[in-house]
Amino acid sequence: MGGFHEWFSSKLTIRKFPTVEEVQTGLFDNFKYRLNVSDLFRPEIDAAFKQIGVENFWFVQGEAFGMSMEGLYGAMKIIWEAEQQNHLLLLHCHAGRNRSVMIADSYYYLRTQKHRKENQPNLTYAKNSSNRLLINIDDGQLPGIFKMEEFLESCRETFEDTFANTERPLDWIKHQMHMRGSGFID
Repeated sequence: MGGFHEWFSSKLTIRKFPTVEEVQTGLFDNFKYRLNVSDLFRPEIDAAFKQIGVENFWFVQGEAFGMSMEGLYGAMKIIWEAEQQNHLLLLHCHAGRNRSVMIADSYYYLRTQKHRKENQPNLTYAKNSSNRLLINIDDGQLPGIFKMEEFLESCRETFEDTFANTERPLDWIKHQMHMRGSGFID
């Protein structure tokens, strides 16, 4: 698990929405992936990242209308791939304070089966920042804690399984969220 902690603290960058000027200055030249979890799409920024060879992914997480489980699954999959390949990943939302932190906190739980604590050593994004996964659960933006933990554990199991290379249908996500623990399946 030491490899995860090292990757998570040194190769995952969480911040606000980047500008074209920041991309053009070379700030992100060594990154492999850019993961946008805001509800804002800017084609000129995608083009600037593409020009320097960074792969763009966009999984909308809306603060005002609830968080998308399909988007959360997609984001977890991209982060998993970046970690497995030991690549730099830029994770951002609009301001870099809620949705991107919630995604990072979700991935932290996925990998450790523990919730991130405030002021956790070696995690720069955690300084003076409450766990956004837990806050968004409490705010009703995400399902309850039991369902979220179960969902993230299922994501990890899917990524670790030998069939993880084939794309799982999004119906699996809905099935996991609505059927597990309901008595219909184990």
